[in-house]
Amino acid sequence: MNIFEEMVKAEKSFKSYAIVTVVNNNGLGTANPGKKMIYYADGMIVGTIGGGQFEFECMKIVKGMIAKGKTTEMITFSGVDLLVEVFAPVNTLVVVGGGHVGNCLLKTAKLLPFATILIDDRDEGLITESRELADKYIKCTSYEEAILSDEVPEGAYYFCAAWNHDFDAQGLKGALQKKPAYVGMVGSREKKQVLFDMLRSQGVTDEELDTIYTPVGLDIADGTPAEIAFAIMAEILMVKNGGTGTNCKTITTKFLSSSCDSMVEAAGE
Repeated sequence: MNIFEEMVKAEKSFKSYAIVTVVNNNGLGTANPGKKMIYYADGMIVGTIGGGQFEFECMKIVKGMIAKGKTTEMITFSGVDLLVEVFAPVNTLVVVGGGHVGNCLLKTAKLLPFATILIDDRDEGLITESRELADKYIKCTSYEEAILSDEVPEGAYYFCAAWNHDFDAQGLKGALQKKPAYVGMVGSREKKQVLFDMLRSQGVTDEELDTIYTPVGLDIADGTPAEIAFAIMAEILMVKNGGTGTNCKTITTKFLSSSCDSMVEAAGE
């Protein structure tokens, strides 16, 4: 197993995983020092650290470590010392529709620690640049089914701007079922009302609909796709970091938010 190639594949899967390495063995079976394996949160395994009941029981421990998030720890099990390195996926931005605003949002996300997934049903020639910008591209026939597939992780940030209102509704419905960190949709208040009524008729609750950010973005853009994209990303960062969207200048030093405080420190103040 080429561990570096497997790590690249693991990162592209947008799933949490652990690399388990045998460091020392006091005489148990075939768990030889240097053996490695990758264990995914969903139970998939690549490689081996010795196999059999020993490996099976070890993976129960590793699964619990993955559930706790990113960490690096040494553990000892049945006389075998193991180095367990847990990797959590970076924040994932799912762009539903690679049109003008979606394209600009993908460009903006490149400046930040976001992995990006583009979902679109159109002729690929119409969205060539957007496809190339995205870390992963999913050609779909149903936006909801694409989002609910294993290719899209739970807890992602979603932006819906499909070329058809029905497709935006599909995207919203799918996103709400994936424990989203954020769901935004471009559109007017009239569009919001029509789509929300449609989703209510399909069993989506008002509580779920209230979590959707639409009209989307902070009130900072001039209406061009590029500035709208920055306004959307600003709103996503506000949600991600627990910010207020308020000018740091207007917040007294005593009550600086964490984001304002970080910017003050970065400026050497």
